[in-house]
Amino acid sequence: MGCGKSTLGRGLAAACNCRFIDLDDYIEAKWAMSVSTIFERKGEEWFRQEECACLEEIVDEYEYLNSKEQYTLVLALGGGTVTYAPSAAIVREKTSCFYLQCPKEVLLSRLIKNNSRRPLLAGKTPEEMSLAIDNMMARREGIYISIAHQIYPSGIKKLAAQISDFKEMIQG
Repeated sequence: MGCGKSTLGRGLAAACNCRFIDLDDYIEAKWAMSVSTIFERKGEEWFRQEECACLEEIVDEYEYLNSKEQYTLVLALGGGTVTYAPSAAIVREKTSCFYLQCPKEVLLSRLIKNNSRRPLLAGKTPEEMSLAIDNMMARREGIYISIAHQIYPSGIKKLAAQISDFKEMIQG
């Protein structure tokens, strides 16, 4: 959450001349409502199940297209996607997953500026956000590391270099 997945993903897809999908955007388009509204109306458990179903749709389409010819897709997941075990299994078994590891201070500064799309942080003060980030990272960090095929430190200055590294890995 806030580490630059969407920004890096868009840049990488453009550099590789391939398709980019942000999973949250995909879900919002499918349901014609924001992730925050979905959380409000249906709850987090329902959202995680739907998120998994959408992830599976995307991965199945990718596998089908890739079976016909070389096909590259860059997919940005939500920060909580892999906390749902069925989604984690799909990511680990059927994708090449890159974990963008970001210092808490960087996450907090980015999230304070823009938390409107983040239902788990909406309406929180900076102090409450800081505590929420600590709690989320304590629960999520081990999962992220166990799911990832590659781990990259993330920061604005490193994004361009990472795009180049990722492009080389995807195309090479």
